[in-house]
Amino acid sequence: MAENRSTFEFKQFSLHHGNPGLKISTEACLFGAWASMKARGNCLDIGTGCGLLASMLAQANPTCSTKALEIHPEVAKIASENFNSSPFKERLQAIEANVLTFKSEEKFDFICSNPPFFTNHLAASDEAKHMAIHADHLSPVDLAASIDRLLTKEGEFAVLYPEDVLAQFEQSLQVNGLFLHEKVTIHSTPSSPVLRVMANGSRKNNPIKQDRINIKTELGEYSPEFIELLRPYYIIYPSQ
Repeated sequence: MAENRSTFEFKQFSLHHGNPGLKISTEACLFGAWASMKARGNCLDIGTGCGLLASMLAQANPTCSTKALEIHPEVAKIASENFNSSPFKERLQAIEANVLTFKSEEKFDFICSNPPFFTNHLAASDEAKHMAIHADHLSPVDLAASIDRLLTKEGEFAVLYPEDVLAQFEQSLQVNGLFLHEKVTIHSTPSSPVLRVMANGSRKNNPIKQDRINIKTELGEYSPEFIELLRPYYIIYPSQ
């Protein structure tokens, strides 16, 4: 195992993560739990990293099969190793690919992505980290076009973005006949600014539902809504 690579133990699976690539973040886990409630059928995870979102989708949905795309060869290898040791390995497939050139004979019922978002930002020294966080490898425009190309007529998608980048993504969606119908802002505490936004959409132009979730209370304890979303996955929260 590479130096500085860690293992994140979930209730039903474990993931090696970091070096190369990014380590698993709290907001990514939160997004995975939220997105998993919307997934169905044939799924695609764009930019899977270590395989977090795909693994959470597989645990929550026994009938879902997920293809997980990762552009960086060494990170794709980590995802493949994680999937091979997963109890859901028959329904998970890591593919080293750039979604912009990825060809698929089948469309997907659900597409999720925790995409890169930095623009005009100093380059990360580690190539895999740079690819994971910098939008020059997958811009909001490119992601919207890729979702349009790969999504079924009745399919849905979910993304995690900073608030300002989500606005750019939403404009690109509309050009492709796609629309958001749910936005949930993530805050560190009730008094904190928006950290990220989880968004869900489809080809249907429905009214947008807006909500928020706080990771912690003002007292520094994890919030009840955070605990309930992560209870199926985090070992520290007993199953009910």
